[in-house]
Amino acid sequence: MPQTPNVFEERSFPASESPCPPGALAVIPLGGLEEIGLNCTALCYGEDIIVVDAGLMFPEANLPGVDLVVPDFTFLRDNAARVRGLVLTHGHEDHIGALAFLLQSIWPPVYGTGLTLALTRSRLEEYQISVPKLNQVKPGDVARLGAFSVEFIRVNHSILDGVALAVTTPAGVVVHTGDFKIDYGAPPDERTDLHAFARYGERGVLALLSDSTNSDVPGHSSSEIEVGRTLTDIFQKAEGRVILACFASSLARIRQVALAARGSGRKLLFDGRSMLATVELGRGLGFLNVDEDDIVDIDQAEALDDRRIAAVVTGSQGEPLSALARMAVGEHRHIDVVKGDTIIFSARVIPGNERAIANLINLFHNKGAIVVDNRYHPVHASGHGHMEELKLVMSLTRPRYLVPVHGEPQHLAGMAALGRQVGLPEDRIKILSNGSRLLFGRDGSCSLGDTVPTGRMLLDGNRLGQAGDPVIRRRLKLADLGLVYVIMVLGRDDLAQLCPVKINIHGVLFESDPDLSVEAADVADRCHKNWLRGQDPGAPDLNALADGLKREVRSLFKQSIKSRPIIWPEIIVYPPGR
Repeated sequence: MPQTPNVFEERSFPASESPCPPGALAVIPLGGLEEIGLNCTALCYGEDIIVVDAGLMFPEANLPGVDLVVPDFTFLRDNAARVRGLVLTHGHEDHIGALAFLLQSIWPPVYGTGLTLALTRSRLEEYQISVPKLNQVKPGDVARLGAFSVEFIRVNHSILDGVALAVTTPAGVVVHTGDFKIDYGAPPDERTDLHAFARYGERGVLALLSDSTNSDVPGHSSSEIEVGRTLTDIFQKAEGRVILACFASSLARIRQVALAARGSGRKLLFDGRSMLATVELGRGLGFLNVDEDDIVDIDQAEALDDRRIAAVVTGSQGEPLSALARMAVGEHRHIDVVKGDTIIFSARVIPGNERAIANLINLFHNKGAIVVDNRYHPVHASGHGHMEELKLVMSLTRPRYLVPVHGEPQHLAGMAALGRQVGLPEDRIKILSNGSRLLFGRDGSCSLGDTVPTGRMLLDGNRLGQAGDPVIRRRLKLADLGLVYVIMVLGRDDLAQLCPVKINIHGVLFESDPDLSVEAADVADRCHKNWLRGQDPGAPDLNALADGLKREVRSLFKQSIKSRPIIWPEIIVYPPGR
C-alpha cells in the first residue's frame, strides 16, 4: 500500500526588516549559477526564508593549497532569524558539502530523504559540527515552513533518494527540479515522478528552476540498465581481475556492479574510505541489497583466484591518494595490477581532472592492464537529463517563467535556448547570476531587485578566506615565477656586512647555476654600498635598502635569463636592537 504523506510544520518568528518588498517572492541564488557546484538558493517571502541546498566545489588548478570552495553565506548569516528551514534535494557534495560552514552561522531545521540525511549527518560529524534537527521526508511529504509549503517530488539521479521541490507561496508555485534525469529503466519507485510535475503544471507554475547541466547534450541520457549490460559483458569476458572506479555515492552503479559480479562468479571487494562508508550506509538503509557471501575484505584479495575478483574503489577522478591511484603506482597494500587485469573508469570526468585521469590510464597501460572508459563503452550514464528530458519537464510544468540553475553560463544559455524551443517568450526566461534577486509579484509580474552579498570562500586547512585572498595571489606568483631570497647581515654600529650575502633560489629554471648566485650576490653588494653612503647608523633606512635589493636583483634575472622571480630580501641587523 502507498505510504501516507507526512506533513511537517514549523512556526515562523517575525524579524525586523524583510529582505524582499511586501507581497513579493524573492528567488536569490547564492551559488551554482556560474559554476558546476556551490549550489545554494534562498527563497524569501515576507519575514520568511527557506534555503535549498548548501553545496561546495573542489578547487581548480588556480587555487593552489586550497582544500575546498564554499559559498559566501553573508546574506543568510545577516538574516539568520528569518530562515525557517534548509531543504536538501540529494546527497552529493555539491549540494550538501557546505552545510558544516553554513551551520556555523544559522541553525535551521533541515529536511531531506533518508539517504541524504544519513550522508549529511556523516559529513557534519566529520567536521565535529553539532547536528541540527534533521527531519526525514519521503516523496509526497509536505513541509510547511512559514509562508512556504514544500512538497517533495521523487526524481532519478546518479545518487539515489533524490527529490525535486514544489514550493507553494502566496505569489505562486515555484518548482525546483534539483539534479534529475528521466531513466525509464530504473525501478518504478526510483523513477522521476512525471505525474507530479504534470499535476503542478495543471495547477499553474509561476517559475521553474531547472537543472541545466546537460542542456547542451542532444537526445536522452543513457539508462543504468544499459550500463549494467555492458558491465556484465566485461565481467564475464575478463580473464583477470576487474577493478572498477566510480563515485562512492553512486549506489545505483554499485548495484549494477554487484549483479555483474554475481553473474560472472566474482566476489566483491570495496576499498576507499568514502566507498566503504557509503556502501555501509546504503546496505543499512536498504538501497544496496548485496548478500554477505558476495563480499570479501580487500585484505583477502591475494587469496582469491584473479577471475573471482571484482574490486570497486575510489579514484575515478585521479585523486592522488585514492585506492586506484595507489594501485597505479604500485603502492596499494593488497592489489598489484598486472597484465590481464581490467580497469574500468565508470564516472564522468569532472572538468579540470582530465590530466590526472590520463596519467592513471597511462600507468595502467604500462602495466599491461586493459583500460575501459566511457569513450568507447557505455560504462557510465550521466545523472543529468539531456535536452529532450529537460524539454519534457518544461512541457509538463508549463511555467510562466523559466530560471535555469546548476551550471556555468554556457549551460544556462543552453537551457534558455531549450525554453525558447518549447514556446516560452524571451521575456519569460530569466538568466541570473549568483547574488541576483529575482522578484515575483502576486500579480505574476517579475523584476530584478538589488543584488545581495555573494562570492566564494576558500578553505585552507582550518582557515576560511575570501577568493581574492592575497595569500592565494602570492602562491600563484610563486608557482609561476619562482622565488629568490637575498639574506644580508649588517653590523649595528657601522652597517657594514658581517658576512657574505646569501642567495637562495627556488623554483627558477637555473636555480642550481652557481654563476647566477654569484652575480646576484655581486649585485646585492653594489646595492648595499650605494645605499650605505649618507646613512645614519643610528636611524638607517632599511626599507630603502630592501627596495633597492628587490629592484636590482630582479633586473639581473630579467636581463640574464628573461625571468622575473619574486625577490625576497631579508636584512638582519646584529646585534639586535639595544
